[in-house]
Amino acid sequence: MKLGDAKDVVVKYLGAIAKLFTTRCIQHELKGMSNEFKDASLAARKLDCVLGGPEPPAKAFDSIVAAVEGDNAERFLVCTQDEKLRRTLAKNSPLVPVIFCHTSGLQMEPPADAGGSGVATQLEKMDKMPQNERDVLGQEETARDVNHVRTNVRYAKPKARGPNPLAMKKKTVKDPKVGGGDSNAGSSSKKKRKRRGGGGDA
Repeated sequence: MKLGDAKDVVVKYLGAIAKLFTTRCIQHELKGMSNEFKDASLAARKLDCVLGGPEPPAKAFDSIVAAVEGDNAERFLVCTQDEKLRRTLAKNSPLVPVIFCHTSGLQMEPPADAGGSGVATQLEKMDKMPQNERDVLGQEETARDVNHVRTNVRYAKPKARGPNPLAMKKKTVKDPKVGGGDSNAGSSSKKKRKRRGGGGDA
């Protein structure tokens, strides 16, 4: 993606000091690829390798999955463009965040088990809580600070309102015959008289 040195880009994105690792299987796989991946191969050789895991010529894919399996004890964040690897990690290692390159820069795919909490450490703390407390958290809105102090906030339900008194008021219908007939008759008779008078003068 030509974003610059991998370490500098990741440190800038995370806003904290970070150390990049790779696996021996990745180094071996890149070394045997075409000249197009020469720069990537040289960059991978400069990184420290994750201890343990499968040895070359095992697949690079399997070495990454093995590095974060279980509870991800090393707290790795995986940087990859491999869609298949991202799906595998989401299924088998849901607490592992995944960083990938986008046209606008780096983006992080949140852990699949975060449940909207934002960080995996909060979920790990909840796993250690008694079941009854976890049930309470599921029923009420809960605010937690960094010390994991819980404050339950219950929102008041809106009170039911009665019917609109104006809508319940009966409408009064005026009788068109009352008062209306006489006024119309008077006006018509006046008009007739004017016509007659006008005709007599002529």
